[in-house]
Amino acid sequence: MAKPPPQPPQEPPQGGFGAPQDPRSGSTDGPSGYGYPPKQPSGQPGYGYPQPQGHAPQTPPPPGAAPGYGYPGPPQPGYGYPGRQPYGQQPYGQQPYGMYPQGTYPGGIPPQGGRSNQRMMIVISAAVAVVLVIAGGVWFANSNDGGKDDVAGTSGGSRGSEDGGGTDPTEGGGERPADADAKAVLQVPYPSSVPVDSMLVPGQWATAKTYAKPSVYSITGYHADTGKKAWKLPLDGQVCASSRHVTADGRTAVVFQERKMSSDSSSEPCNQIAVIDLDAGRKLWQKKLPGDRVYSTGLSLTISGNTVASAWIGGSAGYSITGKELWKSASYRGCRPRGYGGGKALVAVTDCGSGIDNEYKVQKIDPATGRAKWSFAAPKGLKNVNVISTDPVVVAVGAGSVSTTDIMSLDDKGKLRARLSLERPEHGQPKYDPNCRIDTESCVTVAVDKDNLYLPSEEHQGKSQYGDTNEIIAFDLGTGKPKWKSDAGEKRTILPLRMDGDTLIAYRQPTLDSGGQVVGIETGSGKQTVYLRLPNETSESERRLAPGYGTGALYVNGRLFMSRDSIRKNSTYDKELALAFGS
Repeated sequence: MAKPPPQPPQEPPQGGFGAPQDPRSGSTDGPSGYGYPPKQPSGQPGYGYPQPQGHAPQTPPPPGAAPGYGYPGPPQPGYGYPGRQPYGQQPYGQQPYGMYPQGTYPGGIPPQGGRSNQRMMIVISAAVAVVLVIAGGVWFANSNDGGKDDVAGTSGGSRGSEDGGGTDPTEGGGERPADADAKAVLQVPYPSSVPVDSMLVPGQWATAKTYAKPSVYSITGYHADTGKKAWKLPLDGQVCASSRHVTADGRTAVVFQERKMSSDSSSEPCNQIAVIDLDAGRKLWQKKLPGDRVYSTGLSLTISGNTVASAWIGGSAGYSITGKELWKSASYRGCRPRGYGGGKALVAVTDCGSGIDNEYKVQKIDPATGRAKWSFAAPKGLKNVNVISTDPVVVAVGAGSVSTTDIMSLDDKGKLRARLSLERPEHGQPKYDPNCRIDTESCVTVAVDKDNLYLPSEEHQGKSQYGDTNEIIAFDLGTGKPKWKSDAGEKRTILPLRMDGDTLIAYRQPTLDSGGQVVGIETGSGKQTVYLRLPNETSESERRLAPGYGTGALYVNGRLFMSRDSIRKNSTYDKELALAFGS
């Protein structure tokens, strides 16, 4: 007898997900004027360790900016921290972006390791001196001008690609293997020698033939089926940013420093952009980004179709995949691109404010010219905006003291369709967490198809006392109503990874006595099918690399790839740079 589909969650999401209602007028026709109570930071200043979201700069802050804080030591297992944290809230803390002067991000490289449903107890001590002054309340008061006068790039070029055409870890290649019993096919050891205290190694890519991962001043490619090294590509300096997208013919893009760091306080600019052929293991071209000061802080890089787009504090540029310059700007007056989201379309997050007074717009961009096709004015008072999907356009926004407070879906003309509040009103923490960092395309535990949004619920006590559990909730992008939930099972938590057609690919984390799993979930019912059962002997390594803060996972061509985005000198806690599983 077939099992009935899972029932909808007993507790609907707080705040609704339909057209926001203006509390002053009662109107629901459009986004303008809707408000919400002032947000106050949870806890007192200095509580815990205020770790910033996203990659911390590897260079001194820009002139006039306050100096950053020190880099914490590696996590020490065996210690506790007070109280149960809601799902997605790492014990390192989550300091909201926007509480600091423009271009200043305290802290160093984020601590490593993904979530664990076994609640690994850790504590990190760091010397932190933070004074937060929150003046007044934060009210959402947005308007949508729908105009095209805002320009993401100030000099156009000849016509290049149109929207779409690229492939990436969210498009295809998610088939179910013939044999679900998986083994470790690749284990990239943690670098034995890290030349400075901390380095960025962001990104990982997979084609049918090759898996590639940045490391110390290089990118290394491995045969995807055997794990054997295929090639090693030296770089002039550390990788500062990488595109998560891969073209149909196996090309991707990176930005890296123009020379190796001579010391931990080195200020080498991240001004070299290159396109890499992943199967051949070679650079197709390399150019210097325009502008004098391009650093890892605030750096964005993506691919849409055959266009490579990058933005940084003070400039932006677009290139064809063959290296032809399409647009560029090294300075802005007023609005500037904060970052780009790629894939099927090109979407820019544009900041028209200054300092902590951000005024964001979400713009659909012509990838050939860098100019906006339409513009949506986001609610005022936001601290950050992330692009989750470009087709349909879905963005995550953060206000107050939490990095992500709402998710908004837009229609094909840039009008607000719906909004989902992620917070529990009683304590201001997320009930559903897409796990976004500052980086524009950094949300790692959320998936979107043409009709639905898929989010993990917060962890909660299940029937077993030996581990928490959670669910994936499907929300209708048009009505905002929850459609179904799919349970992780006892002693496990489950995280959405990506879409493959009408199937949601998700990762179920390991228990104490069995490895993790990759499952395919029917988007009409929430029914799960096991794609891969990972071996128990590598479950500890899995926990360290599970998708979360500073770690990510790919499922491509029936294989699961996991890696970290930064490395540290003399680390004893970290064992692997990357892992891959396949049958």
